[in-house]
Amino acid sequence: MNKKMTLMLLMFVALATFKGSAQIEKHQATFIYNFTRLVQWPEFYKEPVFILGVIGSNEAITKELKSSMGDRTVAGKEIEIVEFASGADVKKCHLLFVPESKSGQLNRAVAALSNQPALIVTENQGRQPTGSVINFSIEDGKLGIRLDQELAEAKKLLVSRQLVNFSR
Repeated sequence: MNKKMTLMLLMFVALATFKGSAQIEKHQATFIYNFTRLVQWPEFYKEPVFILGVIGSNEAITKELKSSMGDRTVAGKEIEIVEFASGADVKKCHLLFVPESKSGQLNRAVAALSNQPALIVTENQGRQPTGSVINFSIEDGKLGIRLDQELAEAKKLLVSRQLVNFSR
C-alpha cells in the first residue's frame, strides 16, 4: 500500500464513530499530523524546525499532540509544539491549532499570522470560522474536516488533491 493510500486509510479510520472527548483529541492529532504531510509550505518559509502552535495552556490536544508526535518529523524537520497563551501572543508557526474553547482568540491569531503562510486549523460546529483554513466538526458522531481551499491558496499553501477530496 502506498503512502497516499495509507494516509487516506488513517483519515477514514479517524471518521469512525467515537465516544468521549479523549478520543476526539486522539483523532484530531492524527489528522493534524497527516495535514503536515498533505500540505506544502512555500520555500521561503522553510525553517530548520516545524513549529506546531496551539492557543491555550494545558489543552487536551497539546498533550495528545506531544504524545502522538514522538520522534516524527515533517519533511525531515523536528516538530516543536508551542503553546501560545492567547491569539495576540501567536508568533511564527507553520500550523496553528485553535481549540473551540479558544475560538474567541482566532481573530487575533489570524492578524498575527496575516503575512505568514500558516495553516490555521480550528474546531467549530456549524460554520467554518473566518481565517480558518481547515475546520474540524462532528456530524452524526463522526469527526470530519472542511477545507477553505481559496484561503489556503491565498496563504501560498499547496494542498494535496487527497486532502481536497477528503474534505466536505
